[in-house]
Amino acid sequence: MPTVLAGDLGGTKCRFALITEDFGVHCVERVDTVRDRANFLDNMRAAIRATLAGGRAAGLSPPVAFGVGAAGVVGIDGESLGDPPNLPLGGFPLRSWLQESTGLPVALLNDGRASAWGEYLRGHASRRDPLLCLFFGTGIGIGLITDGTPYGGAANAAGEIGHTIYKPGGRECPCGALGHYEAYCGGRSIVERAEAALGAKDPGVWDVGAVVAEADRGSELASMILEEAALAAGTMVVNAAILLNPSAIVLGGGVLTGWPALRGRIIAAVHEHTDACIHRDLKFVESLGGSDAILWGAAAATRAVW
Repeated sequence: MPTVLAGDLGGTKCRFALITEDFGVHCVERVDTVRDRANFLDNMRAAIRATLAGGRAAGLSPPVAFGVGAAGVVGIDGESLGDPPNLPLGGFPLRSWLQESTGLPVALLNDGRASAWGEYLRGHASRRDPLLCLFFGTGIGIGLITDGTPYGGAANAAGEIGHTIYKPGGRECPCGALGHYEAYCGGRSIVERAEAALGAKDPGVWDVGAVVAEADRGSELASMILEEAALAAGTMVVNAAILLNPSAIVLGGGVLTGWPALRGRIIAAVHEHTDACIHRDLKFVESLGGSDAILWGAAAATRAVW
């Protein structure tokens, strides 16, 4: 059975695995995302080598291609990322570097589109078209499937909904601009606001789940941060539903894992603030693959499987 090497380059972690045509995910290696480029590349190279070694030890067929989903805008030539706020790879010739490192043909695409493609192929909303996928993680990932493939736009830059404007002149986004949705309902921004308002904890202790726990214990500051995040997230999805009129919406990501109630808040907002023609037959589903969906979609982008 042929395999494809797949990667997920996220703002918090990076994962690599061998994907088989039955959607099997094998020999997974994970490394934390660091902000120094040299260290990032060294860690990625080591993880890729470990994945390939694991495949040989398991008797899997060598991969025939390498697909990578990355958090950021991929240039129209598919070579590099523009200036991603959560990865130290802006302008770096990533595709060529990966090809030279592995000897494999490489397909590079945005991680939100990779997730959407994976969910379309195998998720709870499989083959629903148009399919909108929204992932609330370190940042906000989005993917839109139309006619069975991810929509990229004229310059391959479509879909960065987290960097559309929620409040002009508002909070600073991790990308450096002001008032973006990601500054209010992205996981990194929620955590940074909690650290600033509630005080630093030991490294790694603060996450969205910890903010929710603080609110449950009666913290008004934590509750305020979450209320602002819920309002922003609901507004963003309402706007997307009206603009795109999808058949189904997949909601996933680490923010929803740590804060399950946000899912219900988002769905309620869509039902309250859209016309019946938009929400009557609209299906909301949870992500089936989670971060594995990125690996499935990245593998599919190589056109070597499915």
